[in-house]
Amino acid sequence: MKVKAMLVISAILFAICPLIVSSFLAGYLVTSDAGSRENAILKSMAESGSTNLQTVIDMVNDDVYSISEYPAIKSIAAGDNNVEYMSAAADFFKRFLSENKLITSASLTNSSGNIIAGSNSGKPLVNFEKFSEYPENTLCFDDATGDTKNASMIIKKKVGIGWLFLSYDISTKGTMLFNITANSSFYDSEGTVYIVDTRGNWSAGTVINSNVKGKFNDSIANLTTAADDISGVMKYRDSGKNYIAVVAKVGGENGLSAIVSCPAERNNIFYNAVLIPVIVTAVILALISVGISFIVSSSVTKPLKTIEETLEKIRRGDHEARIGNMANNEYGQMSRAFNNLVDEIVISEDRYRVISEMSDNIIFEWNFKTNEVSFSNNFNKKFSYRAPSDHFGDSFLLKAKVHPDDIDRYRKDLDGLEKGRNFERNEYRIKNIYGDFIWVLMRTQTLKDKDGNIQKVVGVMVDIDRAKKSEQQLTERASYDALTELYNRETIEGQIDNEISLSEMRKSEMAVLFVDVDNFKHFNDNYSHATGDQVLKFLAKTIKETVEGIGFAGRYGGDEFVMMVRNSEVNDPAKIAQTLINKLAEGFDADIGERLSVSVSIGIAVIKDNYNTRVEYLIGKADDAMYSVKKSGKSNYAFI
Repeated sequence: MKVKAMLVISAILFAICPLIVSSFLAGYLVTSDAGSRENAILKSMAESGSTNLQTVIDMVNDDVYSISEYPAIKSIAAGDNNVEYMSAAADFFKRFLSENKLITSASLTNSSGNIIAGSNSGKPLVNFEKFSEYPENTLCFDDATGDTKNASMIIKKKVGIGWLFLSYDISTKGTMLFNITANSSFYDSEGTVYIVDTRGNWSAGTVINSNVKGKFNDSIANLTTAADDISGVMKYRDSGKNYIAVVAKVGGENGLSAIVSCPAERNNIFYNAVLIPVIVTAVILALISVGISFIVSSSVTKPLKTIEETLEKIRRGDHEARIGNMANNEYGQMSRAFNNLVDEIVISEDRYRVISEMSDNIIFEWNFKTNEVSFSNNFNKKFSYRAPSDHFGDSFLLKAKVHPDDIDRYRKDLDGLEKGRNFERNEYRIKNIYGDFIWVLMRTQTLKDKDGNIQKVVGVMVDIDRAKKSEQQLTERASYDALTELYNRETIEGQIDNEISLSEMRKSEMAVLFVDVDNFKHFNDNYSHATGDQVLKFLAKTIKETVEGIGFAGRYGGDEFVMMVRNSEVNDPAKIAQTLINKLAEGFDADIGERLSVSVSIGIAVIKDNYNTRVEYLIGKADDAMYSVKKSGKSNYAFI
């Protein structure tokens, strides 16, 4: 049978699964209508409860504000015990309590808990230490006396150096706060509404399983504290019965919460009666579908298993492994294409191996998928290390004996490979097969899949020891210009010639800048030759600061200077030239008592890939570019 036909059969079988799901959803939707109505009632009650609670909170806040802002009380709270203030405060508290029947006591205490105005003035506030644990500006059930019925609620506010305490009676049916619980019988007298404060205390007379209470406390804590909110419908079990409930939080972080709850047993009976047969039927059909699908998929994937096993053999080094017994169907065509592809890959790898072995450069690969590292065979001619396995942890990349001065930089660069950063033109000293440290240049290229994930890093190690040591010898033998302390003409030419070779190895660009002072004769004629020497010293110092870390410079003769900038594709020579012009224009304080500015003309020549260029020709081109600046107005730069 054709693979296409088998896939069609599988698709037909898998179509049964959506039908089963649809049947399940249909049964669920039919039986969930009663639950939806019940949920709507709970949320409506929760919204009503939150409205009432907000009204209570607003009322309490108004009471607190009225008392705390009364002038006589503010003065007493500030520490002024004037007799007139004390009398006015006492009259105010007496009048306020007579007008607000819900408030059982109102007291202003000092910081030690002694009442200085209001109820029981002159006496210490009972349970002051316990009340100090209550959050400020928050309405809480009074549990300081150990009253489990929570017949009153307390709110405290900092007023001046003292505390204002208000106690509200919630034991009287019909009060605004108790309207919620007094009228909480709903849903055939089985629904209940509870109130919870921020301390986790529940409304009067509530008896509820501690595990269930913990569940509600978690739900309250998960509600936002920045604004009021209502939770979704939750399910819980208490005393052998199933319940559903909604939590409404009012007043943000310092507010109250209302919990609306009712039994859920009646809906479950009808729901189970309809849903159980549907589930049983769905399970049976699903088992049949899975069984048939397993058989079909096994026949479909068996050839794929053969391909997988062949690939694994090839990966382990058996380049002769191929797929045999090819059927006359799509898999047979795939197998023949696979065998042809493997033949081409083997030929390509052989070509790659021969090229790498014929080259002096060492090629290496780091496979991120397998975390294995491999080197070209010519590695053994340069280094003595032999890895016990292909794993990265045993590889030369990790175990190389790098010079102590380079090791920190090498390890940092190696860590960067895992993050997708390449070795661009990184140079290190690594111990070779003879035990000597040699300079090597390392470059890498990261290979990624279509999703941007790193699959492999391919790199090359180039022996640049001879060029680097030649550079060092030139540096050690370098002669400096006595006046400017820069390289003299012979040395700068030798350094540039060596840099051309290094740039070729690095595959990087380099630039030469020819700098000439504009109107230098003016300084000698109008001031003195000593002033002219100061100009040259200032120019040399500024050039050295500008090219520091990215190149070098020398005095070419008279008032002419040459700068070399490496990696000019990154270190823009135009910006460097402009920076030099700007710094020189700022001038310096000469010994003659004046501040002299210096103007220069700069010519720039760049090497990109013509590494056979002679030094004299390169400097000459930069000189030609400099003269083009002289002709067009000076104090500028130009490229050749």
